Amino acid sequence: MSRSTSRKSRVRMGRIRSAMLAQMQYWKMYAAMKLRRVRVPAPLMVLLGALVSFFMLGVLMLSVVAIDIITTLFLLCRKLLGLGRTDPGNAFMPRS
Repeated sequence: MSRSTSRKSRVRMGRIRSAMLAQMQYWKMYAAMKLRRVRVPAPLMVLLGALVSFFMLGVLMLSVVAIDIITTLFLLCRKLLGLGRTDPGNAFMPRS
């Protein structure tokens, strides 16, 4: 009994999967057809690529600056709290 129900559910899932694949294939073909009709000049694409690359470079530089500022603030807070690198803390220091 359980084998027949699992076989039925597998058949049903196979049909659903094939229907979804067919629908996805349809939308891919539709998008490709629409993109073929759009004519974009090559210099415009080069300009767009250059703008995107400059934007990504700017984001990278901003992230480096942000990391630098956060690190500086963290070290400043450590120094203000007296937890600097030269502070031995609770370490045992033998007498000489």
